[in-house]
Amino acid sequence: MAELAHVALTAASGAGPGPSVAGGRWVVGTCVRGGLGFALLRHRRTDGFAAEELYAAVREEDGGWSAPDHLTGDIGGINPDDPDDAGEVARVLHGRALAPWGEFEATLYTGRPGGDEGYEPLRFHALLVTPEADHLDVRDDTPGAGTARETDRRTLLSRVALFALFPGERFTVRAVAGTGSRARELGEPWELAGAGPGWEEEPPGWLAEVE
Repeated sequence: MAELAHVALTAASGAGPGPSVAGGRWVVGTCVRGGLGFALLRHRRTDGFAAEELYAAVREEDGGWSAPDHLTGDIGGINPDDPDDAGEVARVLHGRALAPWGEFEATLYTGRPGGDEGYEPLRFHALLVTPEADHLDVRDDTPGAGTARETDRRTLLSRVALFALFPGERFTVRAVAGTGSRARELGEPWELAGAGPGWEEEPPGWLAEVE
């Protein structure tokens, strides 16, 4: 699965074609934050349950990605992209356009100023998105970011969207149907927050320091 994660991040950086389903494994979502890239993969276990795995990679000097490392994994009873599980997806959403799908935090080397010798806690959010949505609008509402709020359009690879937030960051996510003049927001927005102050964790051994 690490190879599939590498292909997904390469495609997300515009340096290669998008990955296809391989051996019952496929890409749920990707997220690139500076020199770090993350890919959420899904596969069907032999017991019939769907499982999701989060991988992380470091951007190398040539612009490519290092071999991805496995961060965490989880088992779910449903696959949001399977039409047979549409009823369960609707139950989880409960009329909402967005709903929490998972959250995870890991201390990684970012190299940014203000970190503890370059290490910071990144908080990962996964959101379940209504099948009506064509894309997501993501606005940076981080305190101190200024009056000009940047909004990015996030293309959906699946019904689950992956986000990685640095400490103190705050994003507002909206599900949108249609494009251009026909675009319309669906339901209420969802707010995401990075780790707050006061974190104290040992850096993980899986991610080597990048000069």
